[in-house]
Amino acid sequence: MFAALAAASTWCACGQGKGGATGAAGVPGPGTAGSMGSAGTTASGGGTASGGGTASGGSTASGGTASGGTVGGNGGGAGAAGTPGAAGTLAATGGRGGAGGTSGAAGTMAATGGRGGGTTGAAGTAVASGGRGGAAGGGGGAGGSSAALRIFWVDTEGGAATILATPDGKVVVVDAGNTGTRDAQRVADVVTNQLKAARIDVMIVTHYHTDHVGGVPALAGLVPISQYLDHGTPVETGSAIDNYLALFSGTAAASRTVVKPGAKLAFGALELTFVTSAGAVIDPPLPTAVANATCGSATSKSNVAGVENPMSVGFVAQFGKFDFLDLGDLTWNAEQMPVCPTNRVGVVDLYQVNHHGLDLSSSPQLVHSVAPLVAVMNNGASKGGSASTFDVLRASPGLQDLWSLHRVTANDAAHNADEALTANLDTPDRAYGFSAVIDPNGTFTLTNGRTGASRSYQSR
Repeated sequence: MFAALAAASTWCACGQGKGGATGAAGVPGPGTAGSMGSAGTTASGGGTASGGGTASGGSTASGGTASGGTVGGNGGGAGAAGTPGAAGTLAATGGRGGAGGTSGAAGTMAATGGRGGGTTGAAGTAVASGGRGGAAGGGGGAGGSSAALRIFWVDTEGGAATILATPDGKVVVVDAGNTGTRDAQRVADVVTNQLKAARIDVMIVTHYHTDHVGGVPALAGLVPISQYLDHGTPVETGSAIDNYLALFSGTAAASRTVVKPGAKLAFGALELTFVTSAGAVIDPPLPTAVANATCGSATSKSNVAGVENPMSVGFVAQFGKFDFLDLGDLTWNAEQMPVCPTNRVGVVDLYQVNHHGLDLSSSPQLVHSVAPLVAVMNNGASKGGSASTFDVLRASPGLQDLWSLHRVTANDAAHNADEALTANLDTPDRAYGFSAVIDPNGTFTLTNGRTGASRSYQSR
């Protein structure tokens, strides 16, 4: 499925995943007055429901496919046109309500917006991956996947676990938090329960510290993982590294690929370009590269908090006009390599704050040059979120909002994210996270898992 990666190579995993299977066919109607159809299942998120279409006499409304989910089957048998039904139920993250089935003579209104029909088909399931809700009420479900990319930040108490879900149902997980089952289960819950995915297509390990790689073996026991990407030979030792490498014994070694800067991973409209790995940076720069006037004032910090951090795999994810930058735990001196004297990446819309917001990372040369509209910090209550990092971020030109997974207990209000943009305020921790929905037109919306409140932004 995947070719081996080489420096400055183009690696394209371009398979287009198909939608979910078609639902079972509804029982044909006898052509007399149709009964009330049951509503399609409502999923989380918020899409726009539309009324079902009108079935012509004698025809059958076929169910389409929903990305990653099941849809309704064929509608009831034909008859004379019935009266219009009510509006369809909401499908997840921008899907549409299912279409109604075919009409029966003087049929009653179908619950999801179709015209009166014969006996109802089963309701299609609305899926969290952005597919449309399957229809009910005398007809099959209208199908088709949402065109949105989604990103999830899972709370791992100061570790890292980020999930990207493509419009065609592919799942990329970046790190899996700490050793044990807690963080792995939180990641698996998003993958299997919210995304309704049967597997993780790509697992990216940015580096081999326990708070990033520790949860990977447990996650592999919960959800099948097709491919692993990492920076190669470890430069530290430890049980978390040993447990990860043990996944690749024997024939399983073929599922692991070492990433080089310049390599690309593509799923439809989503393209990841790797810009750092094993201490190297992308060369030549991306077409979006820009001059960096801040490099003249750069300072040095020798503390790297473990030599694995500067080895971090980092990437830019592009989806239409939208750019998302994740550099793992790249440290202060190492993160200046891709941005000085020229910013090889360019400006981005969304930045995952390096190294949980510790002041060993997020130099002004990086942050102010990539100039994100929005920053997300995956810190813990007592890990990361250094006061000086908040200062650097808030001074970044064009920054509109800073989101933080935890309130930093050691900081004052001026050195925390706004309460509305903080997922977890105080103990006991409820493991709230963030999610983002990115539309092809460049609009992206972040949602706080604690409050359900959202804010939208426009890509540049």
